[in-house]
Amino acid sequence: MHIAKPLHLRRGALAATLACALGLSPAFAAEDVVSLDRALAEALAANAHLPLPALEVTVAAERAKEARAEKWLKVAVEGDFIYAPPGYSEAITNLGEARLQAVVRQPIYAGGALKAAVERAGAGIEGARARYRMAQKDLELEVRSRFSELAQARVEIEVRRAGLEQLETYQSSLRSRKAAGQGVAADLLKTEVRIELEQAALNEAEQRADEARLSLNDLMGRDPERPLALEPLPDPGAPQESSADAWTNAPEIGAAEAAARVAAADSTIAAAERRPRLMLSADAGFLTDDTTHLNSRFWDHFWHDAGYSFGLVFAWPLWDTGAARARVAQANLGLQQARLQVDVERRDARLAWEKARAARDRLSAQIAILSRAMPDAQDSYLEAESRYRGGTATALEVLDAHAAAVDAAVRRSDAIARYRVAEAALLRWGAP
Repeated sequence: MHIAKPLHLRRGALAATLACALGLSPAFAAEDVVSLDRALAEALAANAHLPLPALEVTVAAERAKEARAEKWLKVAVEGDFIYAPPGYSEAITNLGEARLQAVVRQPIYAGGALKAAVERAGAGIEGARARYRMAQKDLELEVRSRFSELAQARVEIEVRRAGLEQLETYQSSLRSRKAAGQGVAADLLKTEVRIELEQAALNEAEQRADEARLSLNDLMGRDPERPLALEPLPDPGAPQESSADAWTNAPEIGAAEAAARVAAADSTIAAAERRPRLMLSADAGFLTDDTTHLNSRFWDHFWHDAGYSFGLVFAWPLWDTGAARARVAQANLGLQQARLQVDVERRDARLAWEKARAARDRLSAQIAILSRAMPDAQDSYLEAESRYRGGTATALEVLDAHAAAVDAAVRRSDAIARYRVAEAALLRWGAP
């Protein structure tokens, strides 16, 4: 029996076959081949989810500006006009008033609330940046995962198509022998069943490839239906050693620590409500206390009654039926909760990183085993088919050997894809 196609394909032949499968001309495929780095760059530039946490960073920065501004003096122009018509001045308590002045106010002491507000705003910026980094790293992980999934599905498609060609060639041989009167009807039936199972597996791989292509296109900000040719990734090498504390770079930990600092500032601000406050105020302007006659004398009085004043405003809340005490208790409980959340995030980050590292190391060993098994399985199939033609092997042995050859190639491609996902998870939880 003549073998139609080996289960392992050269990289150039695979790329050309993929281009034809997608309905692309070779020129277009060559022009629009997407590398992993390009996919990551397009996703970071065009993904629809990243602008939301980016705006959160901008909002946090504006809140920080507001908190810093609250510490310094404020200048305002204030005025009022109360008109008291003639003849009614005896029935009211004043004769009206007109005021126009510039007012300056400067907080002197606020119980630590102003400084805590600045610290809270700074921690808010750090938390927003950490959440943006979380969204960015999640996107990178998703792109790497979908890229690897699509590459694996397309390799599996080619492996199964090559396997189907082998089975169909074997089927043609059996049909010829049956037509010649040999008793191979049972062997032909087994082969046809095997072909149908392989066709179903091929259809499933094509479905996974379509889903991965749609998802990857969407992540990159492209039309999901757009054809997508991938630049082949190199086979994984030996896994590199990672720092044992790389998981401490996880942005979830940074976000939780920032939230704890926000809670600490809230606790300080709540405690400041029960402390005295002192503010300096100054004003300069014009004032008159009689608006009953809006004539030239009124305006003369108004413009000549100019002056200025300075004042200190002191306030110290003493009793409010426990409302301030309750707010302090709430803030302290929030701080305790935020600190516990930091421990939770640290444990979760370490667990995710350790799982990814263990998976990567195990998959590296699987890839090495399957890389040795692939040629052995292919040789075993050729040997079984040769013995079958010589009458010393059964059709079941041939089909089993063929299934083992296909399975070895598919499992190797799947192990490589999962290895790349594990590496991506290590970057997700361990890269700064």
